[in-house]
Amino acid sequence: MYNQGPTVGRINPAFSGPQDEQDYLEKSRMSQSVPPPYYPNTGYQISRVNPIPSGYPNQPYGAPAGPQGPYTQQPYPGMSAYPQVAYVGQTGVTVQPTVFVAPVQAAPDYLCYSIFTMLFCCLPLGIAAVVYSCYTRDANLAGQRELAMSNSRAALILNNVALGIGLTIIVMANALIFTV
Repeated sequence: MYNQGPTVGRINPAFSGPQDEQDYLEKSRMSQSVPPPYYPNTGYQISRVNPIPSGYPNQPYGAPAGPQGPYTQQPYPGMSAYPQVAYVGQTGVTVQPTVFVAPVQAAPDYLCYSIFTMLFCCLPLGIAAVVYSCYTRDANLAGQRELAMSNSRAALILNNVALGIGLTIIVMANALIFTV
């Protein structure tokens, strides 16, 4: 247990009694005088009014601290209540205005659709669609919204044409196989 006296922080494992006995023993060994015991309610009256060294008169409890009603002078919006004066050698501080950047809606890149059309529908148009899908991703990451939308539109058109060509070839091949 930690002692809370002149030897703050020392550990005394044998300490189990009240703090006062421990302090008296400790102080007597250190050749210090022991403080007088505390006797509550000795007749000492605490004054209700605190002396204020600033020279202003004391006010009773609950008295208003300032003038009542509207304030005499209010600062204009954006100005501090106390004017700031520059001192010699003092550098000024420039505060930048806060800029809020709204997240930009990323253009869809249709990369999975492009890979599907490249593998299963029409290889040349699928490769071109994959290239435009990659261009769309790059433009999205660079923050170029108009370029991303243009590349996204081109990838979608190429994918739709490749899917149409692929479906047409599959339907015609099935028709030839089952009619023969």
